Amino acid sequence: GCSERDRSSGINAEYGECYVGLHFFVIMASNVVLAEKLPAEVDMDAVNEIEVEETIAQIKNNDTSLTTCCFNNVQMDAETVDSSTAAMVRNTTVTKLEMCNCGVTDSAMEGFITMLQSNKTVESVSLETNKIAGKFLVKLVQSLDTSETLKELRIANQKCLQYYSTGVGDEMAIAKALEKNTSLCKFSLNWKNGGSRNTADRFIMRNNDIARKKRRGLA
Repeated sequence: GCSERDRSSGINAEYGECYVGLHFFVIMASNVVLAEKLPAEVDMDAVNEIEVEETIAQIKNNDTSLTTCCFNNVQMDAETVDSSTAAMVRNTTVTKLEMCNCGVTDSAMEGFITMLQSNKTVESVSLETNKIAGKFLVKLVQSLDTSETLKELRIANQKCLQYYSTGVGDEMAIAKALEKNTSLCKFSLNWKNGGSRNTADRFIMRNNDIARKKRRGLA
């Protein structure tokens, strides 16, 4: 179950799409239009017939035919998740990595952080609907302080003990960390703190403005 609706660039040539928390913004000139909620990205009932080990081997071998890796809805053990992120560290072909509803836990975050700090090709990473605690989501976002290539990060719907995993302190730290990144134009999280969400909104909209200026040769 992989959605193909997202553009690889993250934004249209005339306007930017900015996903923050459970809100969807369309940025056009100086106007911001707010829709009710983030559009659904992954069909949790869809059957994914991907050959996991074969795909990881393709990543390792830098197979040029592989640009999107969609593991959504495939339950993966910790070793397999670590193998995929380790393979992505030196990969230069994959631009989109989707691992939603795969049973990813805190133990995998070190591998994802290393991947995001090392890989200069991947533009979109989706980790929604897993079991990652708030403090590890904070570390993940903090690792993007020097990233210039990642345009989309989706980490909403993390559930630990039946509750969303982030607390107010985690959300404040995530919002603060977003200030240091200037490439991220789409970001999803289940915000509970309005102040943190508004701060994050501001930085994501700033990044969309930077991207728009670059496309027009103004930056």
